[in-house]
Amino acid sequence: MSEALVTVPPDELDELERSSRVVRWLVGAERALSSLALVATFSLVLLQVVSRYVFHSPLTWTEELARFSLVWLAFLGAGFVMARRQHIAVDILAKALGKVGERIVNGIAIVVVLIVSGVLAVAGAQFAVLASAIKAPATQLPMSVVYGAAAVGFALIFIHGVLNSGFDMAQARKRSTVAAGPEGVSE
Repeated sequence: MSEALVTVPPDELDELERSSRVVRWLVGAERALSSLALVATFSLVLLQVVSRYVFHSPLTWTEELARFSLVWLAFLGAGFVMARRQHIAVDILAKALGKVGERIVNGIAIVVVLIVSGVLAVAGAQFAVLASAIKAPATQLPMSVVYGAAAVGFALIFIHGVLNSGFDMAQARKRSTVAAGPEGVSE
């Protein structure tokens, strides 16, 4: 589609991140926390295997914490992926419709993503509050710790969707202003 929708490799800053320290910090925090959740999940599973098969005395809490860590990894990663525009998409229909059709389909898609992620962020937060009295069986952590991951993840998807859309619209306006020339007449 447009140059604004071109994705960059995960280890490079995209145009929005280069232009905003706040966005750069948010994406960096998501990346760091996702990495931490990945390392925690791996370490907990490894600890579970060692305690079960080497010491023949499995720890009851490692499997539960590994699961919780994996949930956080998935939702934090979803926010990071949305920031980088790396979500999986089937674009056969959009590409077949030409440039204008592709813009319309992509516009509808982002509106749907914003509505769904906004609704699920609010619902996830409400559910996390309701689940705060429920304790996990092995760790006795409040289940709101786990269910809060969905609220955070969908909120990040919503925030990045809004930021990316606003940035894309600003870039499109900038391109159309430049194309119109100094007197506002298209060349």
